Amino acid sequence: MELVDVTANKTDVKQLSKWLKRDFPLAERTPFRILQSLAKKGGIRFYFAKEGGSVLAYTVLHFFRGYTQVLYLAVMPEGRGRGTGSKLIPLIKEKAGGTLILEVEDPACAETQEELVTRERRIAFYRRLGFEMLPGCRLLIPGGVLRPMSDGEVKGDLPELWRSMYRELAGAFFGMFIRTDGK
Repeated sequence: MELVDVTANKTDVKQLSKWLKRDFPLAERTPFRILQSLAKKGGIRFYFAKEGGSVLAYTVLHFFRGYTQVLYLAVMPEGRGRGTGSKLIPLIKEKAGGTLILEVEDPACAETQEELVTRERRIAFYRRLGFEMLPGCRLLIPGGVLRPMSDGEVKGDLPELWRSMYRELAGAFFGMFIRTDGK
């Protein structure tokens, strides 16, 4: 499997936009025009994970203050159950370098047993790949609560880092959704 940067390919970027709409709820999606604008400035990169010409997964990476945020990652149905995600994270790390950060849905906020199991499985998957939950910060979005994870050290004021990241992704208004634990 190889990770192919498709940022400059208009056809592939258009397809990725359609997949994002299919795979992620509206409350979790940054407006695509903002992603494209940041891509023109080098702050966002779009990638396909390909094997034998087929796209098995895709990811959107956000480069911010020396960190790489895995903003979106989805494995296509034909790539599931084949270790695609486990192979993809090291490829992302190789392309991006440095510390990777991402968000997962908070298990404490699951509304059903099925949601809880899915969220715990996702967290366990990332832990197996070297990620740990970062304390002290939650991202409150209209669709739920996200918790940050990292595969390395994140320095400084974590809530401020997240507010700044999301101001870049969605404007100053978005900072109102960042909360520290216990508040």
